[in-house]
Amino acid sequence: MRIIAFSDSHGLHARAEDLINRTKDTTDIYLFAGDVLKDVRNIPEMFPDVKLVTVPGNCDYTSGDLPIQVVHAAGKKIILTHGHLHHVKYGLESLQELAYQNRADVVVYGHTHCRAIDYINGIYYVNPGSLALPKDGLPPSYATIDIFPNEKGILVATVDY
Repeated sequence: MRIIAFSDSHGLHARAEDLINRTKDTTDIYLFAGDVLKDVRNIPEMFPDVKLVTVPGNCDYTSGDLPIQVVHAAGKKIILTHGHLHHVKYGLESLQELAYQNRADVVVYGHTHCRAIDYINGIYYVNPGSLALPKDGLPPSYATIDIFPNEKGILVATVDY
């Protein structure tokens, strides 16, 4: 199973649309970790066969959407959140507690605009970086999460624009 996670598009909806258009034939689920939700609101109409799960970010303060989503995929539990409510710019401790409480296999978050993959006590923490405004000096990015029977492989790939 292939999952693509992306975050922090900040008004550049064409990048989200382009990412989905290029990868929809090989992707089972898309996870959008917030900032800015309006960038993905038209995805279900444009790509009716695409499964998209979203959470709001700190720039989506008028959204009534839930700040945390739980996704079950290929027998694994994935927590999706933006990360601002868990203070991810200062560490992953709050996310770790969330993961333990929910018995998660993977936590996907954004907010920092910096790509990261951490494996802590058997749980993957994946920040896909920013699809629009990276702050790590690297090109815009997204994460590809492949789940195979009895194992997980996670890879962050760059998006070429």
